[in-house]
Amino acid sequence: MKRKQKNGETAKAVEKKNKKPARTAEEKAMKKADRKTRLQKFFRKFGLVLFGATVYAAGLGMFLDPHNLSAGGVAGIAMLLNHFFPVIGTGIFILILNIPILIYGTWRFGAKFMGFTAFVLAYSSPLIDLFAGMHLGVDDLLLNALLGGALLGSGMGFLFRAGASSGGVDILTKSLHKRFPHMKMGIIHFGLDLVVLTVTLIVFRQIDIVLYAVVGLVASSYMMNTTLYGTDGARLVYIVSDKPEELSEELMRHQHLGLTYLQGFGAYTGKEKRVIMCVLRPKQLPKAREFVAQCDPHAFMIISGASAVFGVGFKPYNDEVV
Repeated sequence: MKRKQKNGETAKAVEKKNKKPARTAEEKAMKKADRKTRLQKFFRKFGLVLFGATVYAAGLGMFLDPHNLSAGGVAGIAMLLNHFFPVIGTGIFILILNIPILIYGTWRFGAKFMGFTAFVLAYSSPLIDLFAGMHLGVDDLLLNALLGGALLGSGMGFLFRAGASSGGVDILTKSLHKRFPHMKMGIIHFGLDLVVLTVTLIVFRQIDIVLYAVVGLVASSYMMNTTLYGTDGARLVYIVSDKPEELSEELMRHQHLGLTYLQGFGAYTGKEKRVIMCVLRPKQLPKAREFVAQCDPHAFMIISGASAVFGVGFKPYNDEVV
């Protein structure tokens, strides 16, 4: 009896030994695949950070700094200091001013976020001074403000999408956005930049330069929001009709729209009605209106804007990273 039990235990042990290598091989394959995915994500993120930092440095160094168009924030303060101490470049001043902000950012957001930000500062600061030495021959202040602001905002938007920043006010912007998530980052950034512009006006007393700088900040804010949130331009449509089934069939068959029925109740008629709800692209709207007008001229159609739409056919849920 003991021998049988021993044999039985031995059989179980052998079975476990046979299963163990297979499980280990599977785990190794999973770990390898996971490591490969992490590396791919890292290199994609690093590439986006590199691209964003280069665009940011080009906007500041090539268009704004040479014409004293304040970029707002720490960069604007650095430009003021460079005016009084021209021996030190604007990029180097940006690097120096960001040291205490980096310490705060590490405490607030963690070393991972600030690691990329420190790299951006180390890479973009000398690049700003390098770009500032290149004269493109474009002396029109409006063009410089628009181009510089657009590049600056785009660069910062790409950096935020990658989970990094250019330091300075960007870190304060991210901190405020975390506290007030309903406020768009471009708007917060614009508000903080206006403070620096006010100081610039007090110091230089040149209203024309400051006004051109405001134009650049508006372009920067717009491009940052566009880069971060995209130009969805989606339309949210509600249709109240006595022929909801016919309308739905037309819209789904001809425009391949996803529709949802909402249960409505007419306050005047006292009748229950199906209300059609759908989200569509702006280019789909004229055809949709045409179908509704043909099928039921008495239908009530409400069209409103949708600032962001997540789901199939629109943005993925992990797209909004800020």
